[in-house]
Amino acid sequence: ASDVYKRQPYTVWLATVVVSGISYLSYLLRRYVFHESGILVSGIIGGLYSSTATISVLARKSRKAPAQEAPEYAAAMLLAVSMMFLRFLILIGIFSKAILAEIYPYLLMMSFVTAGVAWYLHRKRKSIPVTGEEAEEEDSSNPLEFKVALIFAVLFVIFTIVTHYTLIYTGTGGLNVLSFIAGLSDITPFILNLLQGSGVAVVVVTACCMQAIVSNIAVNMCYALFFAGGKSPLRRWVLRGFGGVIAVNVCLLLFFYLL
Repeated sequence: ASDVYKRQPYTVWLATVVVSGISYLSYLLRRYVFHESGILVSGIIGGLYSSTATISVLARKSRKAPAQEAPEYAAAMLLAVSMMFLRFLILIGIFSKAILAEIYPYLLMMSFVTAGVAWYLHRKRKSIPVTGEEAEEEDSSNPLEFKVALIFAVLFVIFTIVTHYTLIYTGTGGLNVLSFIAGLSDITPFILNLLQGSGVAVVVVTACCMQAIVSNIAVNMCYALFFAGGKSPLRRWVLRGFGGVIAVNVCLLLFFYLL
């Protein structure tokens, strides 16, 4: 256990710097380059920062939008998820080339499938002009606020300790269960912790990363349904879009296990 705690200062610092760097880049793009962008671009840029936050914001905004715009909001949410896959590809590539070589085909397929479903929903939208006022209404919080970095660092340390003792007392079976549970929160600290040389086989780490992501997509779907409201026309599009994406991702996960 001592090795776990000895490597904490550097690993926490490195993980926080890398994640904050990507988050801040997306923040700058959203605020200064695509400030008056449409709903779809908001989903794409927001997905580089946080798909969960982006989906929650879009779901709340959809309450004031015409019913015909519901497919567009659902498409934007799925584009945020699609970008989440690419964001994890970047992070995994920075921290572990071995895991990247194993997982990149699946993450790329997941990203393309999700973007394809988003495009399908986008084509279902009936043309209604989007005003600048609607496009500007978005979450403008700075991802480099101290409290955000502090929360990430705390979650990283917690997942490090939990993962360490899970492996000691329950082995890889317990780690697989933990990966699904991690999907209920921010999965970035959990995944980055797995990449920090935990001594677990590459194939197990790859499976846990994919499981955490699939679990998190299901949670994001629940966030979208909750923030959209009980009678929102967005609900059926979210269920269709996210349901299809989750089904395909589960099939890819099963395919991975069979190989």
